[in-house]
Amino acid sequence: MSKRKKGISADEKKSLILEIFHQSKDFYQLKDVEKIAVKDKGLREQVVKEILQNLVDEGQVETDKIGSSQYYWSFPAKKRKLKQQAFEQLKQEVEQSNDKIAELQKRIGTIKESQGESSRSSEIFEKLNTLKEKQKQLSSKLDKAKLEQSDQNSVEKMNRNLPDLHDAANRWTDNLFSIKSWCKNRFNIQESLIDKQFQIPSDLDYLE
Repeated sequence: MSKRKKGISADEKKSLILEIFHQSKDFYQLKDVEKIAVKDKGLREQVVKEILQNLVDEGQVETDKIGSSQYYWSFPAKKRKLKQQAFEQLKQEVEQSNDKIAELQKRIGTIKESQGESSRSSEIFEKLNTLKEKQKQLSSKLDKAKLEQSDQNSVEKMNRNLPDLHDAANRWTDNLFSIKSWCKNRFNIQESLIDKQFQIPSDLDYLE
């Protein structure tokens, strides 16, 4: 019997349950999953049902009633598909964010030509802060995505997407620098004050 695992996280427990399906590529009833989870994965029987239901809710495990019995299954291709969907969603968010940057730059150009610059300056600074936060979020998501892509069958597909996301994050950084420079010159504000006001790290730089 496998030694009972202590102190593992909820995500680790989910991974152990998924291993049961992915290693055997078979269909199981709840009682069978519980038995294998206790014997081979060291989990407590009381937690298996809840974990399995969470996996079903997340779309990582399929379930259906056959006759009077409820069966569960999950294949490795399902996990790869979910990862690819996550990448596509992240890519779409980057594209939408770039559209917002373009719109903001257009508005800045309009402000430069108008006489009402001071009345709209607060709105520009607010947008600057939003851009900075979004850039940080995207960079964090990209770093996390790189670490989580351990499945060898999806590495090639991941590598095709990462350069686009990497370039998009750098475009965000470039636009942040441009907007910060314009605000500094237009409103005669020291760059250090802009960084402090909007909590922009002094070492903010492009992704390598």
